[in-house]
Amino acid sequence: MAERVFLVHGWSVAQTTTYQALHLKLAEAGFDLTEIYLGRYVSLDDHVEIKDIATAMHNALKKQLGVGRWQEPFHIITHSTGALVAKEWVIRHYTGKFCENKPLRNLIFLAGPHFGSRLAHHGRSMISHLRYLGDTGNQVLTALELGSEFSWQNNELWLDRKNWKRKGVRPYCIIGDRIDKSFKEKMIFAEKIFPAAYEKGSDEVVRAAAGNLNFRRYLVDAANKERKMVGEIHSVPFVALKDYTHSGDELGIMNSIRKSAKPSMVKYQNLKLILDCLAVKSEASYERVRDQFAQITELTRAKRKPFAQLDFRFRDITGAPIDDYVVTLGAKVNGEDKASKTVAHTHKNKATPNHFTVFIDLKEFEPHLTYFLKFDSKSHTELFSYAPDPYQIEFEGTELTNVISENQTTQIDVILDRTSSEKLFLFHKGTDDRLHVKWDREGNLVEENKEIK
Repeated sequence: MAERVFLVHGWSVAQTTTYQALHLKLAEAGFDLTEIYLGRYVSLDDHVEIKDIATAMHNALKKQLGVGRWQEPFHIITHSTGALVAKEWVIRHYTGKFCENKPLRNLIFLAGPHFGSRLAHHGRSMISHLRYLGDTGNQVLTALELGSEFSWQNNELWLDRKNWKRKGVRPYCIIGDRIDKSFKEKMIFAEKIFPAAYEKGSDEVVRAAAGNLNFRRYLVDAANKERKMVGEIHSVPFVALKDYTHSGDELGIMNSIRKSAKPSMVKYQNLKLILDCLAVKSEASYERVRDQFAQITELTRAKRKPFAQLDFRFRDITGAPIDDYVVTLGAKVNGEDKASKTVAHTHKNKATPNHFTVFIDLKEFEPHLTYFLKFDSKSHTELFSYAPDPYQIEFEGTELTNVISENQTTQIDVILDRTSSEKLFLFHKGTDDRLHVKWDREGNLVEENKEIK
């Protein structure tokens, strides 16, 4: 019985050459070429959402798998945005009769932007529309933006293991951690005008920390004085490879795999690891791959700096978004509050401004210091305010490492109280003969005790 493999590409792809020779290498490794399927979908229509593509993928899978063979083993390999499509499919469609016999065995994410990409909101720009001569996939790019609402919702569902682990799905995260310096002078110039594409700690498109499905989510409910970890994923094999970028014929994590590639060649470590994942058939072998990935990532860290990512979501006690705020990650240095040198980049989500992402350079972390997170929020009126304002949480340096982890994203859901000013609403007793008063738009009295006629 041949095990089938389905390949799912990323955003803006419009030809199957993106897969290069991966399908041929899978065939050489023992998979039947007639049972390897190269997926194609439309990602540049501005109105299509990830959920639409996931539904279409389900329909295409049903067509290829058929009624009689649906329950036979198969695997999925995704590149880039394909990870979001596959994750949404697993949650929404890989249910009921479709997962009764747990046919989906191994789900391999190559450079999957599980927590977004710094480049995504640039794709919605006028320049991108000119480059692609039309639509650029606005809804897909909105889901891909750092700190997107899609990311929060989808990853919340992945925190519940019944949505994937109990279905027998074994996910893997493989990502490059390299900036292509082939043309150094050109890169220096390009880095100044477009730094997002040359960001350390990334594969030029996706940060290693955002490409890791392992993450934690915390609730900071200032209104009810509650802080707790909501959940975490910690057992998914993750590897950061020092020799690969997001895409490209020479260094791309997927499309550098050529017809001449051999898994034994150092240059094609990516191919070897993909085959290692596909060979996993038990929890014991899954754990061995996890350990193998961790060892390789340690070698990468000897060459590349470690980074982490923080995603914040700000809401008030009613659940309404708080869009105007300032986030400060600071440290107490010689008795003074200073902005932390660990902050490498910040991003306020364009579509949902109550979402805020901070990229952390862990090489700048000083464990002997006391760090703090401070949230200053603005209501733009004196008639109601968010409280406490500012709200501050302090960590001893070693405590912060329990919240921020190398190569991972930590989501922090912040809820502030919403308090009304006494001037917003008052009652006056009706026993005063000179009761009538007049007030301005700030609630201040401008005329007192007017005689009643």
